[in-house]
Amino acid sequence: MEFYKPRKVASIENDDKKLTLLGKVVDASDGYFVLSDETGKIKINTNFKVEKGSLVRVFCSKFDEELIADFIQNMEGLDWGLWKKAESLYLRLI
Repeated sequence: MEFYKPRKVASIENDDKKLTLLGKVVDASDGYFVLSDETGKIKINTNFKVEKGSLVRVFCSKFDEELIADFIQNMEGLDWGLWKKAESLYLRLI
């Protein structure tokens, strides 16, 4: 069974097949959106409707060099400071 690996845009690896990204939607159109985090921006193909400016976590599958959103979690209202603390603790464990 394959799990979704938490990644930053800049840390996506060639052998990643399933990953999660957390960031702000900076552009959205039919069939794709652009997600931005503190390390960069990336285009994600999707059948879901997302709004520009939304804070989301995207669970993606990677095919060749393209990312496809399997599902999207709305993260509006997230306590960013608390999230960063939890993330740093988690990253120490893996």
